Amino acid sequence: MNRNNLFSIFQFVLLLFLQSFLLNNINLFGFINPNLYLLFFVVYRFDNNPTLLIFLGFLMGLLLDLLTLGSGAHTIASLTIAFIRPVIIRTSFGINYDIPMGMIEGTQPTQRLVYLLLMITIHHLLLYSIIYLSLDSVLIIFKNTLFTSFFTFIMIYVSLGLFRGK
Repeated sequence: MNRNNLFSIFQFVLLLFLQSFLLNNINLFGFINPNLYLLFFVVYRFDNNPTLLIFLGFLMGLLLDLLTLGSGAHTIASLTIAFIRPVIIRTSFGINYDIPMGMIEGTQPTQRLVYLLLMITIHHLLLYSIIYLSLDSVLIIFKNTLFTSFFTFIMIYVSLGLFRGK
């Protein structure tokens, strides 16, 4: 096992427990819960095995749903975001999509911003669509997606600042 795999395992476990035991108890304005566990999908190396990421996405969502007594929405949203991540990478980074740590170093800030916004917004739109699962709740879905995505974006962007080297 190399250093990157050990770091990924540590990050997986830390974000899972942080999300389930601390961040799910934050109810800003009664409905905003930051989903910091998306940081795992964002910083997963671009050159690592995508099949492993899909499996880890399923495992992350399943464990999160089990720990928080969820309905399976985190599992479906995490699995989907892990599956479509290569498309989001190619869309965001263009010809620079093959840089292994492209989210942290080696790409332009606008490309990273687009990547981050797409990952967070798609995940939250899927998550709240599955949670509410009703055409009568379209405004609630969009409201929750917008505000929670904004709060999650701020938390992930600040967390990414911790990974950057000097």
